[in-house]
Amino acid sequence: MKSSPALFACVFGALLWATVVYAGEMVELRIETVLASNDSPYFDTRLEDIWRQVSSTPYNSYRLMQEERRKVEWGNQVDFSLPGGRVLQVVPKHFASERIALQVMIMEGAPPTPLMKTALSIKNHGTLFFGGRRHQDGTLIIRIGAATDE
Repeated sequence: MKSSPALFACVFGALLWATVVYAGEMVELRIETVLASNDSPYFDTRLEDIWRQVSSTPYNSYRLMQEERRKVEWGNQVDFSLPGGRVLQVVPKHFASERIALQVMIMEGAPPTPLMKTALSIKNHGTLFFGGRRHQDGTLIIRIGAATDE
């Protein structure tokens, strides 16, 4: 079967248009870093919406250390500074079935060395927690949220 130049041009044009439309959409990323410790019973009221999720950890103190929101285009990397000199790199990959796929890496040191690299999929407008890295007298818990209007 022969392929016609007109068919090739139509398919190529449609793919190019879809890429331009897709690349223009933005994803809002929200990164929250919480220090969980047993210093003294304390609960940061800004964390009230996540209390049920963190209250099962073996700590009695939860302090929001930093919160940052950024909008980024699909496929672009954005870096977030974390306590302790670490950097969280996030790349939103794609959106399908109401889920946002993210590539996530935590870097440390100079030159930066990867401590963790993983692919995540979270529900649109949802959040995901991960943690376990020691910091000061406690453990850092990182909450990643992602949302798109697609």
